Amino acid sequence: MSPIRLMVVDDHAVLREGLRFMLRHADDVQIVSEASDGREALLLLEASRPDVMLLDMNMPDMDGVETLKHVRERWPQVTVLVLSFHDDPEYVEQALRNGAAGYLLKTVSREELVRAVQAAAEGAGYLQAEITRPLLQKFAAASEPEADIELSPREQEVLQLVADGMSTKQASVELGIAESTVKTYLRAIFDTLGATHRAHAVALALRHRIIE
Repeated sequence: MSPIRLMVVDDHAVLREGLRFMLRHADDVQIVSEASDGREALLLLEASRPDVMLLDMNMPDMDGVETLKHVRERWPQVTVLVLSFHDDPEYVEQALRNGAAGYLLKTVSREELVRAVQAAAEGAGYLQAEITRPLLQKFAAASEPEADIELSPREQEVLQLVADGMSTKQASVELGIAESTVKTYLRAIFDTLGATHRAHAVALALRHRIIE
């Protein structure tokens, strides 16, 4: 199986070097290109053809939000994970609203980074649960709950595990069901919520007070 092709976009060379060091022994992840800002990233996308982009939000020339908009419009097959120092709810919400499939802090461990990239490559997206979920709860609490959207008890259970940071495989082990069954539940959840990926589904479920 070919390794996941990863593009790193960050204006700090030391951060890019650190990521190369972190992922040097990850057999299923290969950094194929690096860029110091969004404009450079867009120029490199066609040639490097990454599966996943790891994107900083604050960069000179073209920032992460503007880059997200261009990637979503021109390269929708590329899944974008935001990697940022900022844990402000506004940054998280803005990233998800503009097409990011997940949000990680730059304190993320190597193991979780690899899991996030793997999930993104599968089209699943990823939320760093212990950081992002409480932030999502903050802006979700500002909305009035909408009772017209309901999930079955099992669907709620599956989505709660996803919100807690579990992969599809981990959720299948936790629930004692097949991994394919978890994916079936997730597809049904996405359809019900109108979500495009896991991070989006969790944000919507929190907003509607379906999970906690």
